[in-house]
Amino acid sequence: MKIAHLTFSFETGGLQTMLVDILNEQCRQHDVSLIIINDFYDRPLISEIDNRVRVFCLNRKPGSRNPIPLLKLNGLLYRLDPWVVHCHNNELIGLLAPHWYSTCLTVHDVNYPNRYFTKYDKVFAISEAVANDLRQRTAVTPVVIPNGINIRHIQGRDPVRGTSLDVPVFRMVQIGRLMHSKKGQDILLQALAILVHQQGMKRLRLDLIGEGESLGYLKELVSSLDIAPYVSFLGLRSREFIYAQFRSYDLLVQPSRYEGFGLTVAEAMAAGVPVLVSDIEGPMEIIQQGVFGWHFPVGDAAACARQIAHIQAVYETEAFRQKIRFAREHAQKSFSVTQTARQYVMAY
Repeated sequence: MKIAHLTFSFETGGLQTMLVDILNEQCRQHDVSLIIINDFYDRPLISEIDNRVRVFCLNRKPGSRNPIPLLKLNGLLYRLDPWVVHCHNNELIGLLAPHWYSTCLTVHDVNYPNRYFTKYDKVFAISEAVANDLRQRTAVTPVVIPNGINIRHIQGRDPVRGTSLDVPVFRMVQIGRLMHSKKGQDILLQALAILVHQQGMKRLRLDLIGEGESLGYLKELVSSLDIAPYVSFLGLRSREFIYAQFRSYDLLVQPSRYEGFGLTVAEAMAAGVPVLVSDIEGPMEIIQQGVFGWHFPVGDAAACARQIAHIQAVYETEAFRQKIRFAREHAQKSFSVTQTARQYVMAY
């Protein structure tokens, strides 16, 4: 099968890193291409793509009305002669000339702009949460294909590691774009301040991995909450770094205000790291409503703090360790990118 994936940009993010894995899986048995429309792309990320995938960068300026890139796009598709064009932004269908190939769209988040959906032959949703959102707001009937993670590259964590006295600190991590209006990093920082100043829990450390427009705001919040000694901003890091470092963390906290899935939650579970998430549909779907992780009411910093304290208190119990083992098995079984790539091919 000839498959052409189409995206506006290809900078480091959850969507793009998962797309790398999809491309690398699909090219094992199919003729696969990636077309990047705009001149926003991360060359190190592109270097992770298998050499069997043909990558084309059209270098269009975002919002440009110059017709030349669009002529190049449709000329390229004519030469590639794909069976299916898999789009990763809803507006891409508007760039395509009358065509013979099938078109599909993957919707990667809730509250997604709903223009153009009906112009696609098929619409995929990355979770039941996203599918439910689409059903409520649009006339499309989405096909649910859960996001996948590269299980083979994630280094597992010692399942019996606890927080006994020989472990100096309880290390937490939050991974994602520094966009507190969506990802809720401010909620986690407020929870940390409660634990440090009101409960006297000084053996805590939090690493924030990612970059984004909220960096300045979050640094100011850290200062105003007087928790600077407990927080580190690590910036944008590669997946190799994250997968290797998972084993050093005691807890991943994902306090998002809205989220269609939560790839880092599944990755942490696959590594054997306990996860604490806000009780929104995407992450709750991953942890099966609390079976494989812990949760707190979205936006409630005090409840987040209580759950962190509870997790630390029960960390060395056998029931806790068993829950983490079951969570790891569930993630490895349910969220393999090999399975995701295969499901896409079958659904095309």
